[in-house]
Amino acid sequence: MIAKAVDSLFLRLGQPAEYNGKTVPILVFAPDEMGEVGFANTISPTTLIRVRVSDAPDLAVGDTFECGGATYRIMSDPRREQHRLVWRAEVHRHSDI
Repeated sequence: MIAKAVDSLFLRLGQPAEYNGKTVPILVFAPDEMGEVGFANTISPTTLIRVRVSDAPDLAVGDTFECGGATYRIMSDPRREQHRLVWRAEVHRHSDI
């Protein structure tokens, strides 16, 4: 049941991206990450993607997704979310425009 909900979410809200020669839906987020340096709080912009494990079973650092005129390169080890159906990965965005 959860897998069907995840599939529905990606099919409805996902953006098509090229990954390893195939088109897969991804979700792109750009939240500000909060951190601390000594006694000071810092805010740094971050870009994250989420992709179904079934679409990218061997996702790794250095992999790229091309989506909407930009290339997203995985910067750190991807992590699976709670039900192990979705990867969450921090990416660096390169604009092609």
